[in-house]
Amino acid sequence: MTSSKKVQTLNDLWQERLKQSAQSTFVTEDGRKYSYQEIDFLANKQMELLRNNGIKKGDLIAIQFELDLANIVTVIACIKMGVVINPLNPHFDIDEINSMINRFKPYAIISQKSVRGRDTLSNIANLDNYQTKKIADLVFFTRKKHLPSEFIGGDGSDTPALVLNTSGTSGLYKGVVLTNKNIISAESAYNDAFSITKNDMTLILSGMYHAIGFHHGLISTIMAGSHLAIIKHYNIEQVAKMLEEEPITYIDSLPTIMYDLLFKVQNLGKLRMLICGGDKIKESILVQAKKRNIPLYNCYGLTEAVPFSYTPQDYYLSKGAMTTAVKPMTNIKVRLVKNKNIITDSNKQGQIEVAGPIIFKCYLADPEKTAKAFDGEWFVTGDVGHYNEDNLLEIDGRNSDKIIRGGENISAHMVEDKIKGCQNIEEVAVLGVPDVRLGQRIGAFIVLNHGQKVLTKAELISELEKQHVDKKLWPEKLWVVDSLPKTSNGKIKKYLLKNWLEGKKVNEE
Repeated sequence: MTSSKKVQTLNDLWQERLKQSAQSTFVTEDGRKYSYQEIDFLANKQMELLRNNGIKKGDLIAIQFELDLANIVTVIACIKMGVVINPLNPHFDIDEINSMINRFKPYAIISQKSVRGRDTLSNIANLDNYQTKKIADLVFFTRKKHLPSEFIGGDGSDTPALVLNTSGTSGLYKGVVLTNKNIISAESAYNDAFSITKNDMTLILSGMYHAIGFHHGLISTIMAGSHLAIIKHYNIEQVAKMLEEEPITYIDSLPTIMYDLLFKVQNLGKLRMLICGGDKIKESILVQAKKRNIPLYNCYGLTEAVPFSYTPQDYYLSKGAMTTAVKPMTNIKVRLVKNKNIITDSNKQGQIEVAGPIIFKCYLADPEKTAKAFDGEWFVTGDVGHYNEDNLLEIDGRNSDKIIRGGENISAHMVEDKIKGCQNIEEVAVLGVPDVRLGQRIGAFIVLNHGQKVLTKAELISELEKQHVDKKLWPEKLWVVDSLPKTSNGKIKKYLLKNWLEGKKVNEE
């Protein structure tokens, strides 16, 4: 949009957009359209509220909102103030919230009332070390002692702007620190890859806590000077209605959403393309996209590298719309490594490593984990893949103990810990069970204590619910077994359980 010398920070990006597109439509919510200038006016009012609560440039601010206008306005206000935003998933339960607060120590936490009916923060009277204030439908938690922020100092492109939370194999969420340069570089490459211009309109179906929502929804739109629409709660019938009423040209979302759009929505309106991230696109969804004559492009990355690869249009067409192979985004380097050797031949699997300006700065408050994530300049993704005959990258899967359900990473370890807290459970192994719509569902193999013979899924869920375990961590498939296969040192052989599932109907319980 402008010279990179002018745009060093997200605030620079916003100010340049205001100069060029102040009267252009920026956001549509419930049929009401807001210009860039109107959102800026609302953001200025929100800035007053933030400052009146002691929030300063460089502070880390956690926000838990629905995907609505107030969310967009608050994020823009934070960008203008130069605070570091840590968007919280409305699905986080109080244990997850407390874990992050204790480790990340944000100066302030802002929660919107009745977040998806859970009230994980807005219904809490007190948090240790924080004072509480209710303002309209918002609850402000501010630290009793304003500790110096590690993010204070510096105004340039390398200044942190965002902390996104991503699940780890240990069950603890990691805070991925992204700088202004990381985000601007990523969305410049993204807009170039998918030819996004001011004439486009996108419908955001992922919250600001997700890279798809923050990066490809909000920042991409600001960069292009284009137009976005938001829906507070995802509902495919409402999506279908919006596609009929609004000139939406593309949607970037998860495989679950792609499934719903392609199989459940009759009129795709003015859509020119679909972009899918978060997990591998299943062949059945590609087939349906081809039948509907709508391009479905793969856009692959991680929270730490948003995004690093995409399916080029010309290659997609040359393969008859039946490919998920990707090439690196602009200014990104990708390599495959196995046993410290770099793989260049086709059809040889290796671990994917990535380097370039989009790669995150660090894991918040965890220098040890940060060090382990890098091999020199190369970020070790934990994903495995291979080059195809055309020298494009095929993503084969995750080399970690995660379940990807509807595009959301869920720690199998965390689910196991929740189940182990229930009565009469001796051992448990949790893994992802293939599902055509969601990609994976949560499956649990359980060994019961002596004397306990039967456990139904309903009984287990009832106990998890009583313990206030969030629904996203409830097992959806359950098998009670006499024992779990183990190595000589006692580690559960999950690959044998996966092999067993391949020969069974996964709807058995």
